[in-house]
Amino acid sequence: MAKETFRERQTKDLKIEMLKKVHIFEDLSEDELKDALNYMQVREFRRNEYLFFEEEAEPGVYILIDGLIKLLKETHDARIVIVRLVYPGDIFGWIEWGKKVPRNTYTAKAMLESKTLYISNKDFINLSIKHPAIAIKMTCEATSTLLHSYETLKSIAGGKVEERIARVLLEIADRIGKKYEDVIVIDAPLTRLDIAEMTGTTVETTIRVMSKWKKQGIINAERGYIEIIKRRELERLAV
Repeated sequence: MAKETFRERQTKDLKIEMLKKVHIFEDLSEDELKDALNYMQVREFRRNEYLFFEEEAEPGVYILIDGLIKLLKETHDARIVIVRLVYPGDIFGWIEWGKKVPRNTYTAKAMLESKTLYISNKDFINLSIKHPAIAIKMTCEATSTLLHSYETLKSIAGGKVEERIARVLLEIADRIGKKYEDVIVIDAPLTRLDIAEMTGTTVETTIRVMSKWKKQGIINAERGYIEIIKRRELERLAV
């Protein structure tokens, strides 16, 4: 029994440390964090493992602590579009209340080994009643994400391919890129297919554009990482 209690305490301490990494919880007291954690489960996923599928997913909210996740949507003409990449600290998922059920959802897949905190639909509602400030922060974060996804889809619908690819690379660099002198390194297993699905173009076009930029010394793309060598040039292309 003592071992179980110790193990439970270790798990709770781990979850608190995980939660402290998320900016929307940074103003909470230790007691508020501990109480909020009663509504959360740790869920871990292997690289390339699906968290859920669009047609089968249950409502609930995920908070990504470590890793990288892509949210996928199949279009009417059977194309796959990456609606959004989820970075550590981001929230994704959805909540159902009464008859308010989302008409469209998405599939989530881990691109790296990923660790999340999960709140079920029922637990989120209970958490919101007990801690409305947390619910408001999470709702604001979800709204911001929704608007960003809308901008992504709008960008896919129009604009030049080079602009779209440049914007995507800059966004990823800003979120997870690491700067080494004048070079920004994106250390993630992003394939040409991933970038094509994020920009609404073909793999062949993505390869052609990125190969051209590599010859021009703007980027260096190898298996498992991308280097942005001339950021200002990429920013000019993104306009």
